[in-house]
Amino acid sequence: MLFGCGSTGGGFIVTKPLLKLVVSASKKNAKYNTFADSCEKRIAVPYVKEGDPAQVLDIYYAPAENRKNAVLIDVHGGFYVAGSRESNRPFASAFLKEGYDVVLLEYRLNDGKRSVSDELGDCAAALDYLATNSEELGLNKGSMFLTGDSAGGHLVLYMAEGTGDSSVPVRPKMFAPRGVLVNCPAYDFASFSNPKVFSKGALEWFIGPKYADREWLESMSPRTFVASYKGPLFISTCTNDFIREQALMLKAERDSLGCPAVLLDIESDDKKVAHVHNVISPGLPESQNVNSAMVDFMNGLL
Repeated sequence: MLFGCGSTGGGFIVTKPLLKLVVSASKKNAKYNTFADSCEKRIAVPYVKEGDPAQVLDIYYAPAENRKNAVLIDVHGGFYVAGSRESNRPFASAFLKEGYDVVLLEYRLNDGKRSVSDELGDCAAALDYLATNSEELGLNKGSMFLTGDSAGGHLVLYMAEGTGDSSVPVRPKMFAPRGVLVNCPAYDFASFSNPKVFSKGALEWFIGPKYADREWLESMSPRTFVASYKGPLFISTCTNDFIREQALMLKAERDSLGCPAVLLDIESDDKKVAHVHNVISPGLPESQNVNSAMVDFMNGLL
């Protein structure tokens, strides 16, 4: 079941207006103050010279008394068309408290003309910027972790695959992650272009103009290059995650390659414990369990 495909029988098609409502309802743009706001920070740092206003990142530095000199780089989700780095500040706060510096990365969203390849290009540019300028930015290049939720999970996993495989079409050249952590990730990108589930307008909006180009879809999919990243991988999902099967598929295929991954699959009947709950609602007990497991995973690699 992909993007709720199993529940869209009887000829029901997800249209662009309906998809907009779903995306809007799933967003939480935190306006309130968080622990991150009290930390030393650099806001809206451009990673492309004279680039787009969206090609920026925020850097938050952990308090000196417990700083680990390690970095968690976070790429937000949002169905490739929504979300923002600012909305992930509460999520970042959980790791700042544990001594990790946190980078919140922004990228240009798909608008029906841009596509995931542009988003991947932005991520690659940002990661190379961080690696190249790590000393000036006060970040430890040797201990940089990648995390992403939903579509962001797709983006960071693909970036990690590109660091070990020059055949990956869009990849960073200077960056190498210490480990990768994905929450409710989009993994088999090509499978999302399903005209039995999504209208043409919806497909054009969240995938882009090449939504029917199977070869291109597969070239942009983390599943295609899963064998290219053999490093440490943490995966979380939950029973109410509408793309849970994506995480389970990623885990199974990593296992089949002899590259095990840590999988945390939260069981809960609470409707709040759903897709990327640990990012949008980090105060929930189940969310705290996931984020604590992420910290333990990273601590074990330092």
